[in-house]
Amino acid sequence: MTCVDANVLLEVIQKRVRAEVCSQFLSNAEEKAISTLTLDLVMYFVERDKLPWEPVKDFLESFNWLPIVDADAQWAFTNFKGDDFEDALQVACAVREGCNSFATLDEPLSKKYGQAITINLIH
Repeated sequence: MTCVDANVLLEVIQKRVRAEVCSQFLSNAEEKAISTLTLDLVMYFVERDKLPWEPVKDFLESFNWLPIVDADAQWAFTNFKGDDFEDALQVACAVREGCNSFATLDEPLSKKYGQAITINLIH
């Protein structure tokens, strides 16, 4: 299972520059998951930008939803590499849930946490 970072989903939903490559990656991934933290982050931008939420809801429901639990926060505190605690929390969730990879657009995240999980850096 591949855990997908919020930045990949936002790229697609907000039709940003790399939306097509992100959509293609997601189409090719067999089993995809997002953390409930990603769910919250995406919905924040949907509400802020007043995007139609029904298509976004359908899109988000195509992923397995992984809970963030106390153990994730503890892992994140222990493994936090400074600058962007949210990254550590996302990776912690993916590792605990047994995901085999983590997909992101964030190159610094891939450098910081590549030893913990295989990172699919989408270009």
